[in-house]
Amino acid sequence: MISSLQADLLLLRKRTATWVLLAVSMILSVVFTYAFPYTSYLETAANQRTPADLQPLLPQNVVSSVLGGFPFYFGMFALILGVLQFGSEFSWNTFKTTFMQRSNRATVVLSKIIALIITLSIFAASVFLTGAVASVIVATREGAAISWPSAFDFVKGIAAGWLLLSLWALFGVLLAVLSRGIALAMGLGIVYGLVIEGLVTGFGDSIKLLHDISEAFLRTNGYSLIKPLQISSSTGNGGPGFFSGPFVNEWQALIVIAGYLLLFAGASALVIARRDVN
Repeated sequence: MISSLQADLLLLRKRTATWVLLAVSMILSVVFTYAFPYTSYLETAANQRTPADLQPLLPQNVVSSVLGGFPFYFGMFALILGVLQFGSEFSWNTFKTTFMQRSNRATVVLSKIIALIITLSIFAASVFLTGAVASVIVATREGAAISWPSAFDFVKGIAAGWLLLSLWALFGVLLAVLSRGIALAMGLGIVYGLVIEGLVTGFGDSIKLLHDISEAFLRTNGYSLIKPLQISSSTGNGGPGFFSGPFVNEWQALIVIAGYLLLFAGASALVIARRDVN
């Protein structure tokens, strides 16, 4: 198990896509969370600016601000990484060789999932670090006092972000296993996130059935999980990750997300264990 995990961690570290996805995530964190809102703030007439407009961009609110991107567009990058982690094995026809060299299929699947989850913890921490640096730059430029959330708030924020990345990544793993490849799995995952969840949630205000269905969605539970850590009831600053509801109780969201994690991982392992890899 340890040797399998080390091999999968090495594979993720050597894969160029891992570093590209991490870099893009960090860049988008700065762009959507700080650059665009701060540019809008600067373009507002000086006599119309209020201290409240600047508050989300300051270090004391870095956890609240950065978390808004995890349930959606950071989640999309995690989905892509999850698809690549398993889908590439089908595309390269390397699963057969791996199964012959290692003890059993369950060990192979488990080591790949653990390696993926460990990598995503680095993603989550890196995004928060980038946000912290950007918030300090804004505060310094505006001459604002620099203070930070408590260490416990940082831990909760990073843990919540890591959990949401893992959710989307394991969803990508399941899609890759079911489709035995990369292209279809990636396309279905992105279409689901962009179109299906967005449309159903959008019509949920007027159709009760769709409202009830949307409460089981990944984004709905993701945003509900982070809501208590945010200073605003809606998230995304009007960007692609904007979400204004419906929300569910944060403990319900945590239970649903944990259930999805077990479902996605268990279903992926079961399919690989019972199906011919050819």
